[in-house]
Amino acid sequence: MPEAARSDLGGPDLAAMQLALHQAVTCPASDSWARAGALLAASPLSAERRLSLYARGYRARLLDSLRREFPSLCGLMGAELFDLFAEGYIAACPPDAPSLHVLGARFPAWLESIQPAAGPGAAERIPAQLALLERAWSESLRAPGPEGVAPPPVDLLLHPAGRLRLPATTTLLTLEFDFAPLLAAVADGEAPPTPHARPTCVAIARSGYRVGLHTLSRGRHAWLAAVGHDGASALEAAGRAASEADTGDLLADLILWAPLAIQAGLIVAD
Repeated sequence: MPEAARSDLGGPDLAAMQLALHQAVTCPASDSWARAGALLAASPLSAERRLSLYARGYRARLLDSLRREFPSLCGLMGAELFDLFAEGYIAACPPDAPSLHVLGARFPAWLESIQPAAGPGAAERIPAQLALLERAWSESLRAPGPEGVAPPPVDLLLHPAGRLRLPATTTLLTLEFDFAPLLAAVADGEAPPTPHARPTCVAIARSGYRVGLHTLSRGRHAWLAAVGHDGASALEAAGRAASEADTGDLLADLILWAPLAIQAGLIVAD
């Protein structure tokens, strides 16, 4: 280590070293490598060679994290094309948090921002929509969930005072494509089919630490949205969802469907 950088390992010189090395590894450029290279001790390998090893390793780790978080999108695009988009995303939205889980949070919105102008259901809209679905899956996997919490009784649906809510592990989405066959194929290690353009209401939810995709009718989707993460009574939520289904018919359907919704972790007692 050069003498100038040793003066005070707990002082501003150390902070300056850390910043220079951080910039050289995360934002490699000739000027950042020159500044950081001057801080490195002599070695048979050039400073540029050593810094490039760290920079490539850092980039590879970010790409690997995105591939793992968006496996269906990667499978549909192909690894080479996916990496091109991922590289562009990392350059436009560099990591700003220590956790790799945060890395992909802006990926769906970034994909949507660069997609060509196209109407609903156009193939150009598939990447952003699929990324949105897979990001919700990832967030459900990590959020505090209903495991260990006593499920609500089914007859809670009939009591106006009884309240329900969506746990943090449940996300509702209205998509322009049916992605269920694609996700199933990727999970089975098969080639992913091109999704059909079809307005689809879905929920991502977790139960027993397993995340699942649930395709919903418009009435059930509207009812779950009305219940929301803040909670509501079953009857109150059914009234709010009346624009999508007759309240009486919806309640009759919910009484039969509620045990499955509870088992799937879609709803919990408030």
